[in-house]
Order: sequence, then structure tokens, then C-alpha cells
Amino acid sequence: MGPAGWVGRIDHVRVYLSDENGEASRAQAAVADMVSESLPALQDAASTYLDTFVDRQKACGSADERWWLDEIDFRGHPDAAPIAYSLLFTLHGDDGGLWTVDMRVFEDGHRPFRFERLQG
Repeated sequence: MGPAGWVGRIDHVRVYLSDENGEASRAQAAVADMVSESLPALQDAASTYLDTFVDRQKACGSADERWWLDEIDFRGHPDAAPIAYSLLFTLHGDDGGLWTVDMRVFEDGHRPFRFERLQG
């Protein structure tokens, strides 16, 4: 994760924004507002993206287990275009696993472009 000097919340989900001269990055904050307005749809898109590559039955023992969104991290440089952010998920039964879906912001919407799994 990159520098995350500002922490907020969207419901139960922690949101990390980069620090920009003592303030939250304005560009990232603007995208965070958009994410907040459409979080269920973005969460569904990221979950569907994970399901394209991950067999939940093998990963946690249950094909029906839900992806739990825990954090949103704006780890890219605040001036990068397009802005990227990450949705971080856990999967009950996958002890210590953290699943990340990276999203990019385009004029026509937010799209997943990469995922990773970390073991902690």
C-alpha cells in the first residue's frame, strides 16, 4: 500500500486516501465520493471479477461464501491518470487471505483490471 495519511469510512468499510500537503488528496477524495455513491455496484463488479479467476470452493471450502469488502485503498499516485484504487476483500474460511481488486476510473465507469491475494 502507498501512503495513506487520511482514513475515512463508507458504512463499515475503511477508506484510505493519500496525504497531499497535509490534506486529503482532492482527486482521490472526489473519486471516493463517486465510489460511495455506487459502492454496491462496484463491490458486485469486483466480486464478479474475482469469481472469474477464483474457485471459492477451493479457496475457503464453500462455493457460496460471500466476498466481504473490508477496505478501499487509493494506493496510486494522486496525480496519476486514470486514478486507480483497490477494493480489499476477505473470504471466511480462507484464514489470513486478503484479496485485492484494483479498479481504474474512466469517463464511462470504474473497471477492475487486476487482482491479487496476500497471505497474512
